[in-house]
Amino acid sequence: MMKRNIGVLLASSLLLSACGDSDSNEVSVPTQPPEQETPATGTGAFEKVWGPDVKYQLNTTVYAYLNGNIDRQDMIDQFERKTPEHGIAVDPEKLRAAKAASYKKGDGLYIASNIFNDNQITFADVLMYLSQTRDDFHVEYQWSDEIQSYRYTVWHDKNGDGDFDDEGDVNADPNWYATYMIDFGRFKRELYYTESGEALYLRLEEVLVQPNSGLHFRSYSPMMTKRRESVQHYQAELKDRSTPSYYSQDTHVIVVPTVALTPIETIGTAGGKQLLFHNVEARSHNLRPDVFKKDQAITMADVLLSMKEQGLIESVGFTFWGKLASDVDVQHFVINEINGARSSGFHNYVINTGVSWAMEDFAAKYMVSQQTNLDSTAIGASSSTMPTYCDRKGQSNPFDPSDTSLDHADGIIDAVGDPLRLEECDPDTTDISDWYNDQEFHFFSDTWVMNHPGDLMTVINFTMYDFYPEEESKRLVGDEKWPVADIEDAIAPLDQQHFGWGVADCGTCHSLDGIHADGDVGVSLGVNPKPISIYDEGVRSYPVDDASQLVVAPYQCAACHGSNGAPKGHGETGTCFWCHSEDYIPPNHGTASSYISKMYQGGNTPDIPNRTFDAIDVDSTDAAAVSRLEAELQESLTPIMNLGIYPAKQDVTWQGYWGRYSDDMKVRTNSSWTTDPVYPDPYACVTCHPKG
Repeated sequence: MMKRNIGVLLASSLLLSACGDSDSNEVSVPTQPPEQETPATGTGAFEKVWGPDVKYQLNTTVYAYLNGNIDRQDMIDQFERKTPEHGIAVDPEKLRAAKAASYKKGDGLYIASNIFNDNQITFADVLMYLSQTRDDFHVEYQWSDEIQSYRYTVWHDKNGDGDFDDEGDVNADPNWYATYMIDFGRFKRELYYTESGEALYLRLEEVLVQPNSGLHFRSYSPMMTKRRESVQHYQAELKDRSTPSYYSQDTHVIVVPTVALTPIETIGTAGGKQLLFHNVEARSHNLRPDVFKKDQAITMADVLLSMKEQGLIESVGFTFWGKLASDVDVQHFVINEINGARSSGFHNYVINTGVSWAMEDFAAKYMVSQQTNLDSTAIGASSSTMPTYCDRKGQSNPFDPSDTSLDHADGIIDAVGDPLRLEECDPDTTDISDWYNDQEFHFFSDTWVMNHPGDLMTVINFTMYDFYPEEESKRLVGDEKWPVADIEDAIAPLDQQHFGWGVADCGTCHSLDGIHADGDVGVSLGVNPKPISIYDEGVRSYPVDDASQLVVAPYQCAACHGSNGAPKGHGETGTCFWCHSEDYIPPNHGTASSYISKMYQGGNTPDIPNRTFDAIDVDSTDAAAVSRLEAELQESLTPIMNLGIYPAKQDVTWQGYWGRYSDDMKVRTNSSWTTDPVYPDPYACVTCHPKG
């Protein structure tokens, strides 16, 4: 067994600058252990965990890519549910069968998991399945006590001639690992994403494969391998030092050196006072028994549940996301409350955890979206290419001639690394293209395994209004754009004897002129069912003069007739139909769950302005192509940008936005682009389903 001597500073003081907030609260840990239970998933066994009893296993084809054989069109095709040219289709049913047969034979082809149930599929499972089923690809693995994980050695017959000895073939390479593309479905995420995907420092055997995702297995430079193993070695040492003090001595725990939480202070506005906790002890709470073996996994959600259990925080809430309106199949419990402060719509909690001195290693470099603001409302676009591991300096600020510090990335490996980030820079063993990725962000707290903790975990709140949807699409209960009737004051509540008890769509049987034939029909009692463009009209109904065009608006009926048996909600005050779609469609709700074309008279333009642009992929060494691209962008988007300020580099391209929405694209009647006037989300929802 090969061991590598990696010196790592045990530097829990090397935290992100945000952790030094002078207003943070340091909390001591109580010392009385609680009773432990093994709950079912989402059935109410946990306080403030809202959702169904989930039985998840991967059931969609995922695509694997080998050693850079992937391009932008593969990413687009995968998101649009087409077959990517370079993708290797992996059928989860066949993989599960192969793994089960291997376990039964005891041949060691697959890594037996102590954490996941046998029906779940990890990144390591996919890697070994490719090794088992492909003649041109072979993987061997070996456990390392040093990093408490597996090292992988790979052979790849790239030209398919039956041996591994030709130029371009891979022969016993120890530097293979993975990146991944998450699924965006119909929602085209325009900023900061390329087919390179998101990088992993996490252990492949501890990462759950998500539906419709893409897994890219490739060889990295030796320095990337060394950096990743430095991180994992440091995590292993943190785990070894984790011993119970609050919980009983036979309880499997981790101790996270620092947890930083920033609860929502004002709904719709990011920010709030940071709370800082040190040496947080956490145990498994078995929130996802459908995914993990009992008591074997400690996740980010478990850290928060343990903090609530110990009295460090007042409350933590989770709500279940199934298949979203964008056709993304999530199947996770998402954090939506810290200390009673609930998320709402696009103002939500953002999570991260890892080793603090390596959390800024990754940046999606050389992307147009990082050079320019594109328009006056785009948030997140920066004025220069972001620094990344061993490329943090080299040139002066191209946007500020007075800044001659040379502290700006130039696409060339630095000779000396940043000591605060424990960087070891070596141009001979480091390939800057290793770091053209985003760090892992798109995991969920209920399955983000922390059995090997980093020294920092963060939960902050972030508003994405004006980032993807326009500001006009913001809809929060209490913003007075639509009324929210108080059903507690209903003067004639219905009961179960009513033939329509439990049916939300009153218009199925009633019309306003039929119900209120005594003359109290009025515009205020009904709405025009024509879809609303929030861009053009704002969140309001179209006024009509002809009473025959009015329809029953159930949430208005509730003001007099009560909730008609509707169950209470689960704390949401923002967009409800982001989650209540596809596999959780509310029955008997008429137009609320239907699809409409985004192209309608008076509605959105074909492009959805300032949100999508044609895909860009230009060789940075092609001066003429760069110049043409620059001129095109400046003419069409009037940005402040200059691609020529960055040195042309072989095999580096300018990359950005990946395509327009199709003219015939369908959206929910309640979405970030439209508001259904009969069931305006969330106003109608919380009228009949007040937060519980």
